[in-house]
Amino acid sequence: MELSNHYPKSESPLVTIGIPVYNVEPYIEKCLLSVLNQTYQNLEILVVDDCGSDNSMAIVSSLVQKHSRGAAVRITKHAQNKGIGEARNTIIKECRGKYVYFIDSDDFMEPNAIELLCAQSEKYETDVAIASHRKVALNTGEELPTYQYKSFRRFYGEDAFANYVCSDLRWHVAIVVWNILFSVDFLRTNNLLFAGRKDEDALFLSDYYSEVKSAVIMPDITYNYVARPDSIMGYMARKKIPIREIYERFNTDAIMTEHCARLRGRSFYDVHCARVMKHKFRAVCVALRHRHRFTEPLTNQEIRQELKHPASLSDIIHFKRYKLFNLFFNIIGRFPPSLSVGVVYVIGKLIRWI
Repeated sequence: MELSNHYPKSESPLVTIGIPVYNVEPYIEKCLLSVLNQTYQNLEILVVDDCGSDNSMAIVSSLVQKHSRGAAVRITKHAQNKGIGEARNTIIKECRGKYVYFIDSDDFMEPNAIELLCAQSEKYETDVAIASHRKVALNTGEELPTYQYKSFRRFYGEDAFANYVCSDLRWHVAIVVWNILFSVDFLRTNNLLFAGRKDEDALFLSDYYSEVKSAVIMPDITYNYVARPDSIMGYMARKKIPIREIYERFNTDAIMTEHCARLRGRSFYDVHCARVMKHKFRAVCVALRHRHRFTEPLTNQEIRQELKHPASLSDIIHFKRYKLFNLFFNIIGRFPPSLSVGVVYVIGKLIRWI
C-alpha cells in the first residue's frame, strides 16, 4: 500500500512510539534510527530505561543530541528493572499520543511504517491497525520466513474482530504486540495493561482482541524482527534454565485462565477456551522437553496445575465448537498429577512437541 503524500504535521495526530530498553547495546542504535527516520512527522518517541547494565542508554543519549529529530525523544527511567511488560505499561500510562506503537529495542522499522498504519487508523477510526513483518537473521541479514497477511481486511462492530481471531485454533494474527498501532483511548478505557514477565504478549493478545470494535489488518511489511540467539525468544538454547522462568510462564498463563471468566457467554467463548488450552498444553510440552535442564526440580503437581481448564464441565457441555477438545483437557486436568503428566507426555511425543 503506497501513500503519495506525507501527512502535514499540523494536520496529523500525535503518535507515540514506545521503546523499552534493557541491555541491547549492539542493537539500540539501528532501532532508534529507524524510529527517528520515519516519514511520518508528528511523533513522540518514549524510551523507557529499564535499568540495564550496559551502554544502551548512553547510545540513546548520544543519538538524541545529534539527530535533527532528537527533541521528539522523551526518556523515562524505572527505579529498578521491572521487565518488558512493565516497561510497556509505563509507555501506556505516560504516552501523550492519540496512538501508541511498541517496538522492541533489538528490532527495526520500515521508514513508512507509521505513515501507512496511521493513514488507515484515521480513515477507519480503528482501535488497532495491524501490519505484516519480516524475520531477519542477526548475523547474515538473511530474510527468514515472513509473517505476511494475505490481503487488507477491515473489521467493524461488536465481536467482528474477535470472531475472526477465533475462527478456529490457528493463529490468524501474530502473537506479538509490536507492529500494531493501538488507539490510546482504547487501551486506557479498557484498562489494558501487561501482566507477567514471560509470555506477556500472548496474554495481552488474549485480553485485547475481545474488546476491539474497529480494526484493520494490512499485508504491508512495516517491521523487521531480528532473530538473535541471546534474545528473550531464544532463552531455551541455554544449557541451564532457571526454574523461575518456567514458573513465570505458568503464572502468566494462570492469569490468562482467570481472565477467561469475563468472556463467558460471548459467541467465541468456546474457541477462546480451546485456544487457551492449546497455548497451555504447548507450555507444558516445553516444560517437559526441557525439564532436565531446570535448575531445580519441577513437580508433576506444578505441571498439572498449568493444565487447569478455564471453563466448567457444564459450560463445556453447551459449547458448539471444540467441545471434545475442551472436554478432554478439562478431564486431563482432574487426573492425579503423575497420570495427567504421563498422558500429556505421550501426546506431546506423538505430535512432536516434545
